[in-house]
Amino acid sequence: FEWAFCATAVTIPAGSVAERCNFNAYLGYSSFISAIIYPVVAHWVWCAEGWLGYSTTHPLIKCGMMDFAGSGVVHMVGGLAGLAGAIMLGPRMGRFDVDNKPLPLPGHSAVLVVLGTVLLWFGWYGFNPASTLFIDTPVMATVASRAAVTTTLGGAAGGVFCLIWTFLRKR
Repeated sequence: FEWAFCATAVTIPAGSVAERCNFNAYLGYSSFISAIIYPVVAHWVWCAEGWLGYSTTHPLIKCGMMDFAGSGVVHMVGGLAGLAGAIMLGPRMGRFDVDNKPLPLPGHSAVLVVLGTVLLWFGWYGFNPASTLFIDTPVMATVASRAAVTTTLGGAAGGVFCLIWTFLRKR
């Protein structure tokens, strides 16, 4: 699980710097995030002795942090690294006109976009419920099933929101 979490935290910034950095830069920041930043943040949250660990009673409001399936650690590390990379690299060349208005992106393959979305969503069903690590008691089965239902509702809500947003913007 830790390898998958670390790999996910490293791949999130790739979308933020796409088409603006070369492969060597990608290898450099991937190595830095996976060797230094991610292990430190993971220790802070997932280790009982970490300053945000689940058994800590002194940080924020006298309780530690619960992070199911790596949602906080992975997405915070990846998102902040992606934000830092995007700020450092600036906007994509040719993406905006002289008045700073975005230019339309060339068309993409709708079939490949849908296929990628379905594959990613399907992978979440193995990842999120399996983050319970054991499904050997009714309580853990309930937790895993709630994770599966939340995965379904989250993906469906994202799809509906994108549909409404696109309709409102583009008619």
